[in-house]
Amino acid sequence: MNRKIIFLTVLILSVATLVQAQPDPNFRYQRGGKWDYSLQTRYVGAKDYSGEGGSSLSFQDDLGWGFGFHYNFNQKFSLGIEFGWHSINYNSLIVDGEDPTHTETYSSSLDTSKFGLAGSWNILEGHFTPYVNGGLAWAMIDTNIFAGWGSGCYWDPYWGYICGTYPATYGTNATAYNIGVGGRLEVGKSMFMRLGYEYSGMSVDVIEAQHMVRFDLGFFN
Repeated sequence: MNRKIIFLTVLILSVATLVQAQPDPNFRYQRGGKWDYSLQTRYVGAKDYSGEGGSSLSFQDDLGWGFGFHYNFNQKFSLGIEFGWHSINYNSLIVDGEDPTHTETYSSSLDTSKFGLAGSWNILEGHFTPYVNGGLAWAMIDTNIFAGWGSGCYWDPYWGYICGTYPATYGTNATAYNIGVGGRLEVGKSMFMRLGYEYSGMSVDVIEAQHMVRFDLGFFN
């Protein structure tokens, strides 16, 4: 099933569920002093790149996932830890450096995973509020492009000390950041959802910044 359809289905079902539970106008929402726990989705659209010598790269759209734990210091400010990952399929056209008429194509996936700090500022104190957020994380990137064979030794809990070779792939680690805006809706005394836009970048030039639509469904207590 198309990732865009999955994202829209999850979003529509979540909104429909939360709309069924109308907020109590007499209840004063108290986020301060409570923890948020959320399941997160981050949708990125397809994108094409043109490289040197006629080479090209086409990324498909992707629905990434994540989860987070945040502490609300008061009604407006929260800080916590988030984990997230994407596995974006791509098609690549490579061109022979000596014979430009000789080209090859291959397909693989770009895997990224992130772990870091994230904070949010809720502008209002009621059950609905616009918000701004930002984060700083450590990212691990794997292109899944074969880069030769490596070797090493390790301890296995069953087989003991093992040495051998393994296939290596091109990849790197980087510092990642994100900033975003959106809206948060709280329903009842413990459930909330957030929908927003995020701009995410990394400290390596080979990975361009991404524009993402983010949806979170969570609980607080």
